[in-house]
Amino acid sequence: MKPLMAISTAFIMSLFVASSAGAEDAKPAEWLFVHTAETAEMTSPTTLVMPVERDIFAFTDRPNRRHAYLTAEQFAGLWADGKGDSFKADPPNAVLTWVLGDTVREAEVVITGAAAASGGKNLVYRVKFEVGTDLGPSNFFKNASLFMDPSNFGLRPDGEANISTPGD
Repeated sequence: MKPLMAISTAFIMSLFVASSAGAEDAKPAEWLFVHTAETAEMTSPTTLVMPVERDIFAFTDRPNRRHAYLTAEQFAGLWADGKGDSFKADPPNAVLTWVLGDTVREAEVVITGAAAASGGKNLVYRVKFEVGTDLGPSNFFKNASLFMDPSNFGLRPDGEANISTPGD
């Protein structure tokens, strides 16, 4: 009787594990975004301008493991629609990093808007810094990177992202 009970328990446990794995696979992709540039500049207390030297890199974590490259216009378009799920309706948190001398500096920001400028050669971000942020002695940053929170909006009804990826 005990071997039969052990086999039954193992079978039931395997069903739970299988259904849990299936639920994880069905989870919509959460896209994270990275914008890197050799320089960046704060042109006002709320405006950050970063050149677009390479496309904006987007990627997802497990189980989706996808990546994409967005132009400045495509990326700024994520703020265009203020209804429903969008960066305009739910601005992303981000971390801005840059090099000052021999030190990597960082600041937490909320990106409240973005627009492509100079024919897509720059992105102009509207940002709100965390209280007490010290940007250092200059409004000009070297080796700047902006790392943005994940988002799962902008999905088609089938749950796939409206971001084209290699092989799409």
